[in-house]
Amino acid sequence: MLDSDAAKKICQYCLLDELASSLACSLDDFSVLPQLRYQLKINNREKSLEKLGSESALHEASKLIGHSSEVEVSQGAANLLLELNQPDIDSGEATLFAATYETGGDFLSGDKRAFIAISKINGHDLIDALWLQFICFDEAMLLLVNKCCFDHISGKVRSRPDVDTAMSIAFGRSAPSHREETLSALNSYIGSLVNNTAGKYQLKEHLLPSA
Repeated sequence: MLDSDAAKKICQYCLLDELASSLACSLDDFSVLPQLRYQLKINNREKSLEKLGSESALHEASKLIGHSSEVEVSQGAANLLLELNQPDIDSGEATLFAATYETGGDFLSGDKRAFIAISKINGHDLIDALWLQFICFDEAMLLLVNKCCFDHISGKVRSRPDVDTAMSIAFGRSAPSHREETLSALNSYIGSLVNNTAGKYQLKEHLLPSA
């Protein structure tokens, strides 16, 4: 499952097919919340282009929404996640966590603040079990670098410096970074998240190529 921020950035970088390949899945295996089509204004071409920044990004977003299943959070145990008593977690984030619980799949999020917020909730077995399903956007980019042609990924990211400042720095602004420099930056971003979540967020070693 992709949240709106991660979905938008992946589409802006035109890395949707590469992400699916790196995760060993198809586009039909992705899921999103029904709100995504409205957040990306996919039914209004002019507004969607303004939001996404290019025709190719609009094409990627249309492809994502066309292939993905839409997750509706049902009544039941997931409602515990919709009622999180945590001021830093808004209703949209709580819905994403609840949907992650219900689908049982991985959750790719571009909002590290939500992970930091949920890490402050202790003694909740349901939440503790979700950490293995969380993938931050930085780790998704690390996965892409490790499983795809580095120059291909770098070129796509560097062509859109407006999308994500941290990624722009990691891949190089005025000149392209070497692969090792990019890997170091991405691992540093993930390490910071691990520290800020008191070690609850962990790098998904099973996603990376074996040595």
